[in-house]
Amino acid sequence: MKMSRCLLLGFFFLLFHGCSSTPPTIALLTDYGTQDHYLGQLQGVILSINPGARLVTITHEVPSYDIREGSFVLATAAGDFPKGTIFVAVVDPSVGSKRRAIIVETLDKKYFVGPDNGLFTDVIRTLGVKRAFEITNVLWFRTSAISSTFHGRDIFGPAAAHLAKGENVEDAGPMISDLQRFQRSDAVLGEGRIRGEILHRDRYGNLISNIPAPMLAKAGWKNGMTFDCTIHRQTTRAKFADRYNAVAPGEYVILLNSQGLVEIARNLADAATGLNAAAGDTLDIYISGTAVTN
Repeated sequence: MKMSRCLLLGFFFLLFHGCSSTPPTIALLTDYGTQDHYLGQLQGVILSINPGARLVTITHEVPSYDIREGSFVLATAAGDFPKGTIFVAVVDPSVGSKRRAIIVETLDKKYFVGPDNGLFTDVIRTLGVKRAFEITNVLWFRTSAISSTFHGRDIFGPAAAHLAKGENVEDAGPMISDLQRFQRSDAVLGEGRIRGEILHRDRYGNLISNIPAPMLAKAGWKNGMTFDCTIHRQTTRAKFADRYNAVAPGEYVILLNSQGLVEIARNLADAATGLNAAAGDTLDIYISGTAVTN
């Protein structure tokens, strides 16, 4: 009798606890900042449609209108999220125009909801596309009037909430294949020089480039060597090291960051301001005393 009771209790435990599934995570990335009401409204409309949604912030401090920076930060963060995660990404300077509202499903079964303006360029490059859809189903929109200036609240957030409820992504609208992307240059190894592109300026003023670690190894560059870095015809000398404080405060240092990319930094100071540099700028690194040839 006691054994039967234990088995019955075990059955009900599995039924109500063991078989429950964790709701999908909705991760948010925008250029809204935190000062205004925009972020709160975006979160509110998601929770109104799906009160069980788990909301996670990547960042809301993407520089205003900067699609290239937003694309890099989104793709960098997305790789560490589990499959099934739904991303709402809004950096949308052309909101209200004919640009499409879309959902991109990647090969690792993640979903990206936002504007078709190139914001998903780096996600497409790193994670690959399984399929994509234009969001046209009005049942997936906010139930109130749709604004021409706030599609994060009125289209992207609601669409993500419907996805998180388990609704079929195919119900969002027609499948599309001509996704918008911007041009991303690859780093190039020349004689005594590597030319790359600045992908991101972080809050410390560190400049993250697209130069990968294997390219440094191929060039034979090692810790302790000294290089000149040129951006906008402004050149500074920097030591290649494995940590920021390998140089004196205020001095420049070249290192490999946590993504395995070359980073230009200043110990306890702002490299980006010192070099007047931003995302999209061309970066030349060459052995000190070697002239740069274009």
